[in-house]
Amino acid sequence: MQPFLTIDHLGKRFGDFTALKDISLFVNKGEFICFLGPSGCGKTTLLRMIAGLEVCQQGEIWQDGTHITALPPEQRDFGIVFQSYALFPNLSVCENIGFGLRNQGQSKREVEKNVDEWLEIIGLPDSGPKFPSQLSGGQQQRVALARALALSPGLLLLDEPLSALDAKVRVKLRDTICKLQRRLGITTIMVTHDQEEAMAMADRIVVMNHGHIEQIGTPQDIYQNPASRFVAEFVGAMNFLEGHINEHDQMTLANQPLALSVADSTERKVILGIRPEDLSFSEGQSALPVSIESLEFQGSFVRADCSPVGWSSDHPIKVDVPIHQLADLELKPGSLNRLSLSEQHIHVFPAAS
Repeated sequence: MQPFLTIDHLGKRFGDFTALKDISLFVNKGEFICFLGPSGCGKTTLLRMIAGLEVCQQGEIWQDGTHITALPPEQRDFGIVFQSYALFPNLSVCENIGFGLRNQGQSKREVEKNVDEWLEIIGLPDSGPKFPSQLSGGQQQRVALARALALSPGLLLLDEPLSALDAKVRVKLRDTICKLQRRLGITTIMVTHDQEEAMAMADRIVVMNHGHIEQIGTPQDIYQNPASRFVAEFVGAMNFLEGHINEHDQMTLANQPLALSVADSTERKVILGIRPEDLSFSEGQSALPVSIESLEFQGSFVRADCSPVGWSSDHPIKVDVPIHQLADLELKPGSLNRLSLSEQHIHVFPAAS
């Protein structure tokens, strides 16, 4: 099956700054894709190039079999929702949603019918006569979403639509967007720097850094099998520990052999990544001694910051302890414990990465 959207070797520069380097990816029809990365990584530039709001300097973009690389925005089939809502302040909610419908030539009765339907869909059936200034931020963003979707676009583009909202509203609205996207089956691309948001909403995540793609995969793939140290560090929490390959070609941590395969390499030093939930406090022959520095309550778990005893780490080691295990462990700052790690969950990265 042909992808709905194909981006082929896209590149973009602003003077001496390279915003995008040789970006290639595809999006299937009905898929929800998140562009995820830190500020300045190129994710918004990529979204704007798909929309035709930035000129394409290198590569091609194809949408539903049409070559759109050089098409102006008004000739492309998309709807877009910005972080700042971008509603017309002098128009009512009804007039904002119906603005594009009127421009499409729909009759007054058709516009009113469609607007009423969208007000029901976004849960604001009585807000039609109100102006944007009379709505909360979450309500304004729902109106902006309805305005974009009312035109039945083939592609929905979301440019950090939730970042200006408070935490509770953000969670509620992301659930609304996901349900609406699945109900309509509309192909959607969302830009975000919030990894929790991307993990909760996306079918696939495109992790970006310094203008290039680090990894593309499902949220589970990205989290469980990070392709680089950057991905491991950016998505979720990760401990990085210095490992060594000994004279017997065994991977070791604090001089203890690990049951990890060693790739052919002349390097004797590696970086071992392990997530806080894959560490536990228990006795055992291979357990490593640590001292607890602090405990931080996180609701369903407690995060312990630990210092190695008799071995080294550049940073405190974070361990997530399920709340139901806490009473049996008698953890407290300053206490000495032994730390066991789940070897099958250790990720190995080059020391130079």
